[in-house]
Amino acid sequence: MKKILLMTFEYPKGEIYCGGVGQTVKQCRQVLLDMGYDVYVLISAHFLKKFPVRVLLPDETLLRYPDFHSFQNDFNWYKFNYIIQNFVNWTRPLHKIKSHKGTKPKIFYHFHSILRREKDAGFKTLNRFLLNQEEMIKISDKVICPSRYEYDNFIRYFQHFSEKVVLVENTIETFPPDEKEIQNLRDKYGIKKSDIVSIYVGRLEKIKGAGLLVKKIAKILKENRNLKIFVVGKVLERNIYKRLMSVKKKFPRRVYYIRYMQKKKLFQYYYLSNIFINTSFSESFSLATYEAALCGDVLLLSEIPAFDRFRNAAQIFSHQDKNGNGFASQYNRLLKNKNLWGKLSKKSIMIAKNLVAHNRLKQDLSKLFIT
Repeated sequence: MKKILLMTFEYPKGEIYCGGVGQTVKQCRQVLLDMGYDVYVLISAHFLKKFPVRVLLPDETLLRYPDFHSFQNDFNWYKFNYIIQNFVNWTRPLHKIKSHKGTKPKIFYHFHSILRREKDAGFKTLNRFLLNQEEMIKISDKVICPSRYEYDNFIRYFQHFSEKVVLVENTIETFPPDEKEIQNLRDKYGIKKSDIVSIYVGRLEKIKGAGLLVKKIAKILKENRNLKIFVVGKVLERNIYKRLMSVKKKFPRRVYYIRYMQKKKLFQYYYLSNIFINTSFSESFSLATYEAALCGDVLLLSEIPAFDRFRNAAQIFSHQDKNGNGFASQYNRLLKNKNLWGKLSKKSIMIAKNLVAHNRLKQDLSKLFIT
């Protein structure tokens, strides 16, 4: 049986925060297990040799090691058939594998956004991450791309490596509504039939547009007294968090912050909500947007290319706030025009259902392992 090692900085195991990368790794792991592979997941927040690592075994056992050296005592990674890296660190150890003269695994790099694109857009992408990503592309046997949008960007930025790239589009894990749990949430937060519930899911950082959200919502809440907002996401920029807490203090029963919740529970918040907000300046795919659409939320999305599929199925706003089509204006229009909700929601549900129905994760992954 062929052995595969997935390397990731996050994974949805236990109560530890996990974003879109970890969710994607989880789905890939399950597909590979279903295909008959022996799949291990190496999880480390920093990928430093002296930093603790966790290893998820094929049987769901989670092992903890004080450092990478201890892991290698039990698992010689030259014995794996494939190593799939989902981050940009540890290029030097992977270089050693590449130059090893004996039996060695093939190296695949599964990227989740093109850092050079984000750097070009003016965001503070660390140079070492950018250089490491380009090094990963060079040393990999195959490069796995998460969306058609980023595939096109890859060809534009890395044309020399175009023969390596393979499109394996992300898909979403789904959970049905739990009416009892949804009612419990309504009772917990005092949500009335007349209330409008919005939800933002994403890291609290500038690139995700969280700064724009917390800057504008106080005024929007004043103008819409039946509005409640849930903000779900890990804090990466303290100034945004402090501003959010200031707004929360002014509207204690209308603004709620939750750092992280497991996906099954998060889906119940999607079902509970009316409007899903994505203010992001940069996305490759956005699992949360498809999840919220599938749950029937009306989408309020920023005008970025990654959301082109939802162009006619969502309320779109411009970060430039030109001609009155900025975030606050479009949000208020949506709040005051409930007749539009059903029309937009039906369209976005169909887009999300189509993605799930045409899930090619197994077929596309299987092509990578044909020797």
